[in-house]
Amino acid sequence: MKLLSLFVSFFMFSVVLHAQNTTAIQKKTVSLYNEALSLSQRGNSLKASQLLHEILKADSTYYMAHFALADLSHEAGKPEEEVTHLTKGLALSGDVYPAGFKFLAELLYKKAEYVEALRRMEHFALLKRSLNPEERLLLASCRFSVEAVKHPVAFQPTDPGDSINTSAEEYWPSFNAEANELVFTRLETRDKYGLKIYKPQEDFYLSKHDSSGWRKAVPLGYPVNTDENEGAQTLSADGRLLIFTGCGRADVIGSCDLYISMNKNGKWTIPLNMGEPVNSGAWESQPSLSADGETLLFVSSRKGGMGKMDIWKAEKIGVSPDGIPQFGNVSNVSELNTSGNDISPFLHADGKTLFFASDGRPGLGGTDLFLTRMVNGKYSAPVNLGYPINTNRNEEGLVVEISGEKAWFTSDRYPARGRDILFFTLPDSLRPDPVSYLKGEIADAKTGRKLNAEVVLSNLLTNKIVCRITDAENDGTFLVCLPSGQNYGLSISRKGYLFSSENIPLLNGFTKDRPRELNIRLQPIVSGASTTLKNIFFETNSWVLQAASQSQLDEMAQFMKMNPSVSMEVVGHTDKVGTEAYNLALSQKRAEAVVSELKKRNIEPFRLTGKGVGFSVPVGDNSTGEGRSANRRTEFLVK
Repeated sequence: MKLLSLFVSFFMFSVVLHAQNTTAIQKKTVSLYNEALSLSQRGNSLKASQLLHEILKADSTYYMAHFALADLSHEAGKPEEEVTHLTKGLALSGDVYPAGFKFLAELLYKKAEYVEALRRMEHFALLKRSLNPEERLLLASCRFSVEAVKHPVAFQPTDPGDSINTSAEEYWPSFNAEANELVFTRLETRDKYGLKIYKPQEDFYLSKHDSSGWRKAVPLGYPVNTDENEGAQTLSADGRLLIFTGCGRADVIGSCDLYISMNKNGKWTIPLNMGEPVNSGAWESQPSLSADGETLLFVSSRKGGMGKMDIWKAEKIGVSPDGIPQFGNVSNVSELNTSGNDISPFLHADGKTLFFASDGRPGLGGTDLFLTRMVNGKYSAPVNLGYPINTNRNEEGLVVEISGEKAWFTSDRYPARGRDILFFTLPDSLRPDPVSYLKGEIADAKTGRKLNAEVVLSNLLTNKIVCRITDAENDGTFLVCLPSGQNYGLSISRKGYLFSSENIPLLNGFTKDRPRELNIRLQPIVSGASTTLKNIFFETNSWVLQAASQSQLDEMAQFMKMNPSVSMEVVGHTDKVGTEAYNLALSQKRAEAVVSELKKRNIEPFRLTGKGVGFSVPVGDNSTGEGRSANRRTEFLVK
């Protein structure tokens, strides 16, 4: 909103003063008005207001006094009085002061009196005819708000309880994928006796969820929490990484920078400045780490943006020796940004649904929450989440659990409580695609000792890597998110061990059963050790490899290249449908087809053999479909 200025307003009023019926204005009234003008310019608002009220007692039609009083009310922060005097002044002056209709529309819009705000703004548009971008946005916002209030969306905010919300202010919720750990920011402004403290303190708190509900939140503690203020954070899907905003620190590059800390063996590491190009000499804040850990969204005021605050994107480009991801290739997410403030991005675990807040698009006032989805590599036109999720106050900081059903956000819509964290069930039309997750533990097959290893999740339909977790980034446990509608291959590898693979078919979606948990046992590389290739697929009754096998074949070739002294045998197995001779021949040809593909990947022929054993070594019951499926397999055997 363009604020009224005492000097500009009074100057303008003085110019149009002669438009009034000066023959009916007594000399005393003119003298009082000029004296009020002079007093206001000297900063004596109280005396100026008294004189203006005297004018109105003498001449209730003197609209200049109403406009001047509206200006004084604005400077004093009294919007109700400002509305009253603007309304009366415009009623008396007609269309002499067109901008007054816009100023009145802005005030009514802020008060959520959308119908009247629209009426005033449409009248202003008729008078001015050509609107600037700010005026067009206000008109569009008034029109949107009137319709939004007529068609409210389902919305019932719920307080998670005093384990999270207290008399202090709580905001900026963030979750791990399991939604059983909530990290948030708490602002303490009073001591334990209820007295105001000299320096308000922002710290991170953690609440865990179990069968009894949310436990009482506890501070994350040093070294993440310090005597300085920490806030606006994001938590990785596995809960191991915390990226947050720190301002005014010794190593800060701009006014506020992004920092990163890793949880190792239950303790957070000393936060590190993420450095350039993520941070700049400007203001960086409000990070959102994608569930696969490959993309970091954040907000910055740096040069090269579209408006005041913009949403930017950084890509994971590597991992430090101690397991801290490195980000670069920073770019502006231009299709989301406006000339205003576009803030608080949250990328859902489905990898394509993004929620954010903006005051540069038609909305109900302040910053509104919006939804956009990735389509063909670009985000679609953002959609306002509607009323009453959005109000005439500021809504921001929304996050959504991976199920896509429950959203959490910060609200100050209850002024007596200050800012609190609330949650609600998202209407179906606003939900992201549901996402499940897979948890795994990796250990030595012989000793049972936990092993940190590289974990790679691939999309078998596109043969592209979805997520890669290096051995430095885990401690023998891992968690990966699994958006529905795809088939996945999981590979776990470590030097000195045979790799392990898993097939995760989610092309047809999944039920809301308990997410999968795997106990991966890696076999040391010794003669006779073998692993089942769960992502090698053949056409039915054929030895022609399906395209979905490419990721597994690449993995096998990589293993052979990393272990040049190892020779391997590919062993083909079938079920018991058909004759023994038929299945023996089919299994042999399938084994040879895999060997042939590995040779094409520059693996020396003398290190590879193929052997078919038909249905002679079953692992399942051939009388059941599930058993026959298990029997149709390809194994990789150390020779």
